[in-house]
Amino acid sequence: MIVSRQLFLYSLPVLVSLTLVVLLESRVTKATVPHPFFAIRWRGTWLPLLAAITFHRAIIIALPNFLRRGVKAAAIRFSAHLLLCLLGFLLFSWSLSNQDPVGLASLQHWWVKVLMFFNLCMASLHLLPLPGLLMGEWLVETGLVDSIKHKLYQQHLWLVLMVLAASPLLDLILGVYVIFPIYSSLNNLATNLF
Repeated sequence: MIVSRQLFLYSLPVLVSLTLVVLLESRVTKATVPHPFFAIRWRGTWLPLLAAITFHRAIIIALPNFLRRGVKAAAIRFSAHLLLCLLGFLLFSWSLSNQDPVGLASLQHWWVKVLMFFNLCMASLHLLPLPGLLMGEWLVETGLVDSIKHKLYQQHLWLVLMVLAASPLLDLILGVYVIFPIYSSLNNLATNLF
């Protein structure tokens, strides 16, 4: 029951976020998107998301399919997630000021909160030294992890992400020191914004 509820809450914000991230990357890098579902058609999108939700992890991740590799493309994806987090924050603060006086909050209220949180998780994920992420692409360009670059790029990145999403490592490292403090501050600020 909890897993299906979480999937319902996360599905729309994740689809919107990942699609918009790839569209922004496409616009800035002038790369063409091969087909409308390109952003969400690989295992690195759905398997880490399902693993995180199934194992009841606090940090939820799902990577879009990459259009390009390199620091510039990763920086664009990182910036897109930050912009979507800011958009989610603004919509969340607006929804707080426009709630019904009684009863549960509307579904849109929860979706914009998830939009803010999911994109904060995704932006923070770029601090990890993994291919396709900002820190990982920077390390590859410096030549520090060149030997493992091709293996992870070609075949096993989705598997690494799935294991990370299922394990408590993201909750204990990124969650405790980066995501939860920022998320708590954003929630407090959102209540006083409008």
